[in-house]
Amino acid sequence: MILVPEGPFVMGSDDGNFDEMPRREVHVDSFYIDEYLVTNQDYKIFVEEAGHRAPLLDLPWSKKYDWSNGTFPKGTGNWPVVIVDWHDAMAYCEWAGKRLPTEAEWEKAARGSDRRIWPWGNDWDPKRLACSGVGHPQPVGTYPDGKSPFGCFDMAGNVWEWTSDWYNNRYYGIAPSRNPKGPDSGEERVLKGGAWIHSGFSVRCAMRFHKPPEYCDNYIGFRCAKSER
Repeated sequence: MILVPEGPFVMGSDDGNFDEMPRREVHVDSFYIDEYLVTNQDYKIFVEEAGHRAPLLDLPWSKKYDWSNGTFPKGTGNWPVVIVDWHDAMAYCEWAGKRLPTEAEWEKAARGSDRRIWPWGNDWDPKRLACSGVGHPQPVGTYPDGKSPFGCFDMAGNVWEWTSDWYNNRYYGIAPSRNPKGPDSGEERVLKGGAWIHSGFSVRCAMRFHKPPEYCDNYIGFRCAKSER
């Protein structure tokens, strides 16, 4: 895990979607976040040790990602785990002694404190991430030139990442300026980072996506976080 130090950063955007506004300074306490997305190999240990359900939808389009006999499809061990809903991600984090990052923590880890648009800077470069055209999720760490300022991989593209926050676009502008954690309740959870099916605008650090916590797909995964103290 990588330590993200305590301090302020600029969260959101005044040039993006309405639910990213207003751009504002937010202070976040120090925390740790996974350098890489949780992979199929990581998740297999959890499935075996915790007896948790394996990712499986059993639909025509999902066969490339569905697990069989308790293991992932051949050749995908270092791919980010997908077909996991928010509850699966939470269960893994708890098993690992960690938690999901808040939206603010995730965004700070992705963009640092200099208001950059993408983890690597302000100039779009599709060669720095797994985005539209690659056909499926890519092994974690494939794009070292796309790392965040703190050294995290795949914080743009590859798969959307579950956060702990409930989504509410009206709450965003009035959230606390120190360690915001989202509203107390809602119908959908916030996802961040974009995915291998997207490009450009949709993989910005400030971009917000949201899905019901029971939703899963081949473009959604997660990484874990942990408080420093």
